[in-house]
Amino acid sequence: MSSAEELERAQDLGNGELVLGLPPERRSHIEGWAMLARSMGYVYRPSTIEGIRDVLDLARRSGHSVVPRGSGFSYGDTSMNSENIVLDLRRMDRVLEWDPDTGEIQIEPGVSIGQLWRHVLEDGWWPRVVPGTMYPTLGGCASTNVHGKNHWHAGSLGEQILSADLLLPSGEIVACSPRENQDIYYAAIGGLGMLGVFVSLTFRLEKVRSGLLQIEERACSSLGEMFDLFEQEMPSAGHLLGWIDGYGRGAELGRGLVQIARPVEDDREHEETLRAEYQDLPDTLLGVVPRALLWRGMKPLMNDRGMRLLNATRYTMGASRSGVTTRVPHAQFHFILDYVPNWKYAFRPGGILQYQVFVPEQQARVAFAALLEEAQAYDLVPYLAVFKRHRRDPFLLNYSVDGYSLALDFHVTEARAKRIEEMLGHFTREIVLPAGGRFYPAKDNAVDRESLQQSMTTEAVDEYLAMKRRLDPEGILQSDLYRRVFA
Repeated sequence: MSSAEELERAQDLGNGELVLGLPPERRSHIEGWAMLARSMGYVYRPSTIEGIRDVLDLARRSGHSVVPRGSGFSYGDTSMNSENIVLDLRRMDRVLEWDPDTGEIQIEPGVSIGQLWRHVLEDGWWPRVVPGTMYPTLGGCASTNVHGKNHWHAGSLGEQILSADLLLPSGEIVACSPRENQDIYYAAIGGLGMLGVFVSLTFRLEKVRSGLLQIEERACSSLGEMFDLFEQEMPSAGHLLGWIDGYGRGAELGRGLVQIARPVEDDREHEETLRAEYQDLPDTLLGVVPRALLWRGMKPLMNDRGMRLLNATRYTMGASRSGVTTRVPHAQFHFILDYVPNWKYAFRPGGILQYQVFVPEQQARVAFAALLEEAQAYDLVPYLAVFKRHRRDPFLLNYSVDGYSLALDFHVTEARAKRIEEMLGHFTREIVLPAGGRFYPAKDNAVDRESLQQSMTTEAVDEYLAMKRRLDPEGILQSDLYRRVFA
């Protein structure tokens, strides 16, 4: 039964007023990617703009709210809507226009990053900004304004969007760009899906002459050395990514490895390397172990002793090859999180809590050292720590800074949950906010309402809520995150 038919049936039974709940067969379990945030929601999967309008109308007439959702790769509750409607947009996955001469492409919101690069690579183009996995949809990426390993010079994904069509809860479609309806454009990108539903997006892509990147991995014996290396390489590198061994102490606090990526300009086999099949990740590790089974092998290591050993081994092996340069396909470099399918399952029972903070350049060295030292003092060392360079962007709910980010992944179990919550509260109040730090809503599931709003600034939150009242006066678009932070 379509949403329009459900609405008609409910109207008939309610004598003009909807008194029935939503169909029980639509009710499904929804989970955040990190496996900690969970809820039940009524899932609708339209394939057309008219189908979205029907769902919005059903919500309005039945007294429910709607959250747009893509592939569900936000770590927490960004695209969850407890006991309300979840608008799954993955069926809207068409490429509407593609110009291989200019590198401009118009797509529907359900197109994934993987679909995008596969469509354009043989023509010599690549998405300029991508996160660490290829499976999120572009509609979701626009709503959360994701970033990549080149944020300090390329900006966020939103800065690659030339224009967008936004379907308002009223049913009206508003075209927006940096030149048309600019206020809506800068608010909706990164607006967490609460101002309207993206129904088309036009991107500017990056010209590439090869399907390969030149990757150099360098070892850093301390956090200070990693900061120094980033500052040294930023003028010439295309992408920079730092990995930190959270168990390093004393003079080795923050030791780790930095990957430096540059374009390949002399690829004599570019016709081969630009083929999508060339980019595919291998099905097996060392030609023997299926990648799909690797997470099971990781599971015995998901404890402090195992992760201390794994981190030390990775650092030692990386240090032994420091300065070695290799050529790697774009997809294998950018989408490292996809190398081990379902790697998050190794964290069961429990889940992952990523605490990602963005701190201005002048305060980042002291703040990050304090975070790593305090985590060790709490005996809650992050199993994964990732370091990046950023710049501010022009969007209303800007989470970034002219500085650095540190993402700390903690294994949350029933026995550790309360201690992790207490520690992160201490981090937020005593280290991050005093340093002028910010948080990323798409990954947050730990920062309290007051602190998150403070990091966004009162002025930006007030302007965002004013835009919300203007574009969605009935409050049709809501999510668990929105109610937790803004409502």
